[in-house]
Amino acid sequence: MKRVGFITTNRVFAQGLAAAIKNRPELKLEPILILNSQQTILDADLSGIDIAVIDVTDRYEDRTSCSLCERLRKVLPNCRLLLLVAQNHPEERKAVIDAIRQGLADDFVFHDTSLDYLLAKLAAL
Repeated sequence: MKRVGFITTNRVFAQGLAAAIKNRPELKLEPILILNSQQTILDADLSGIDIAVIDVTDRYEDRTSCSLCERLRKVLPNCRLLLLVAQNHPEERKAVIDAIRQGLADDFVFHDTSLDYLLAKLAAL
């Protein structure tokens, strides 16, 4: 069973994704909600997540998700990082593509993609 950490401050979004995963036990995914941006790294480490789903629209301590990715890579080097990005924000798209090119993240998904697509991505990671 893979542990999936949803890193976001959007509780409704995170709880909805967690419920969707719990309704699909065949995916063999366990959702972990990481909602406190002040202790993201600590929570991710203590939870032992295998996959981090990072909501890029959130702003973390240093105001960027790329720095968060760097810190997660140091603490959890085997954790796969999947970034959620808004399709209509060119700055965010560029930052996500740069993060993947630099090896700071593994993949990304647009916010407006289907839930089935996101779950398939998670199961494949």
